[in-house]
Amino acid sequence: MNLRSSHWWVTAALAASAAWSLLFALAAFAGLGGRYQPLAADASLAPPVPTLDLQRATSRLDSVSAYAEIAERPLFNPDRRPVPPPDSAQANAPVAENTANFEVILTSVLLREDLGIAVVLHSPSGNSHSVKLGEELKGDLAGWKLVELAPRKAVFEGPGGRKEAALRVFDGTGGQAPTAVETPVAPNAPNQAAADSMAQPAQPGAPAAVGTPAADTPEARAELIRKRIEERRRQMREEAERNRGNQ
Repeated sequence: MNLRSSHWWVTAALAASAAWSLLFALAAFAGLGGRYQPLAADASLAPPVPTLDLQRATSRLDSVSAYAEIAERPLFNPDRRPVPPPDSAQANAPVAENTANFEVILTSVLLREDLGIAVVLHSPSGNSHSVKLGEELKGDLAGWKLVELAPRKAVFEGPGGRKEAALRVFDGTGGQAPTAVETPVAPNAPNQAAADSMAQPAQPGAPAAVGTPAADTPEARAELIRKRIEERRRQMREEAERNRGNQ
């Protein structure tokens, strides 16, 4: 079978398409579709617009007087009573500026790269307030703004100008005294220790015993704490030796 004779219909289809394309090209050059023109602007040709009679429209709502009870008994008030108008004398009274004395104690400081917080204690009221750097205090100290913050101080700005508060640190005064520690007595000779303590009279000017409370000074308290640590270490060594002897 010849290849050309088997595909003759492909050639025929291509020839028909070319003929139709040539026919439409000739029609376009001859003016096919070129005589189209819009209609003239004649208002009489447009359909009439339907009219709307608003006089015949009626509202479904009643008059305003029919809803006066809503104002007399407000729906969202718990007691359904209208709120009384504010007193004109109080409304026109000027707002007093907070000029309270800035008596605060800086108790804590928190500093980070992106955050600074100061905690102050208001001495007259005893209330503690925390404030971020650049913000204002609340409550008793309203109107005072934290403008500067350092590890041991904070600077506030308010009605009385700029005030600086230093960080409160422990100076050794006040607080609770440490618990007195008595000298432990060996378990094998309790009576001997009591007899020795009775046989030796107290000498004037002699140092106080370990169990005697020391003077209320920082040096005395530090010495007492050091003796307590040494005594505890000695007890631990004795217990360790007894445990080794029992084994």
